Amino acid sequence: MRICTFSLAGEARIGVLFGERIADLKLAYALSLDEESAAEVMDRVEAEVPHDCEEFIEDLELNRPLAEEALEAIEAHGSKKDPARFDGMQVVYEPEEVEILPPVVPDTLFCMARNYVAHAAEMARTEVDDFKEELPLYCFLKPATCVSGPYDDVPVYPSMEKLDYELELGVLIGQGGKNIPVERAMDHVGGYTLFNDMSDRTSLNMGKFIDWYAMKAPDGFAPIGPYILLPEEGLDPHDLRLKLWVNGELRQDATTGDMVWRIAEQVSYLSGVATLRTGDIIGTGSPAGNAASWGEYLQPGDLIEGEIEGIGRQAFRIRNENPEYTPG
Repeated sequence: MRICTFSLAGEARIGVLFGERIADLKLAYALSLDEESAAEVMDRVEAEVPHDCEEFIEDLELNRPLAEEALEAIEAHGSKKDPARFDGMQVVYEPEEVEILPPVVPDTLFCMARNYVAHAAEMARTEVDDFKEELPLYCFLKPATCVSGPYDDVPVYPSMEKLDYELELGVLIGQGGKNIPVERAMDHVGGYTLFNDMSDRTSLNMGKFIDWYAMKAPDGFAPIGPYILLPEEGLDPHDLRLKLWVNGELRQDATTGDMVWRIAEQVSYLSGVATLRTGDIIGTGSPAGNAASWGEYLQPGDLIEGEIEGIGRQAFRIRNENPEYTPG
C-alpha cells in the first residue's frame, strides 16, 4: 500500500494509491460508511481518518485497515469508466490532475554518508576493497527548508558550480523513540520513500575544510516523494532497485542490498544520539554514480529522474536563480 500528500485547489489532502491513480482517502472512506446523510458521514470521516501522512504512519495498526476499507469501497462503487463519486465529489484522480506534494515535511532529515561501499570508494578515489571493513556509521543533517516536492524545480545560484545528485531510499519514522534496540528498530519504521540528497560540491575545493552547511543545506536540496510505501509482510527494504537518470542518461543503478549499515542499525544508532520523532526521515545513503564521479555536474535546465522499485518515480529540473533579499 502506498499513500501520498496531494493538493487540490490549494488544499493539502491525504491520498491512497488505487493502482496508479490517487484516491482522496477521506472521500474514499466516506464511500464505505452508511450514515443517513452526507453531513453525518463527513463528521465521522473527520473524526476517524488521519489528516495527513504523518498522522497515518504514526499508527499503522489503526490506519492501514481504514485505508483498505476505503480501497474496497472504491472497487464496489465505481470502475475506471464510471469512477466512484461521493456526494457528487470526485474521489479518484490521475496523478497529473493534482499537484503532488512532499508526503511529509520532517522536523529532521538524517543523512547517512557513504553507506554504499562503491560510493565511498569513488568519493575517496580508492579501491572498493579498502573500505569494506572501515566504514563507520556517519550522519549529517539537512534543515526542513531543504524539502521540496518530487516534481518541483530545484533553484540554484550561479555560484553553485558543482551541483550533484544522490538518490536514496528515505526511511520514515512512524513511532518515535529514544535508545531503540536494533531488534526493535523496524517496529519504528512507518514507510519508505524517495529522497534525493542534492549537494553543491564547490566547497570540496577548500582543502581540508568542507563547508557541509553550504554544500547540503540550500533551499530545495531535498526532493522527497512522490509516495510512501508502507511496511508489510514480505517486503524487504534491502531488496529494492534504485535508478537515476540525467537528461535520459542512466547515472545510478544499484540495489538497497548494497548498504553497509542496515536500516535497523541506522535507526538504533540515530536514536541513541537524539530522539526520533514521527515523520522524521533517514536518508539511508546513496549508491555509486553521482555527478562528481562522472565528472559531469548538473546544469540549469537539466532533468533529473529518480525511481525506486515499488515506490514511485520523481522528476525535476534545475532552475537558475539569482539571490535576492527576502524578508521572513
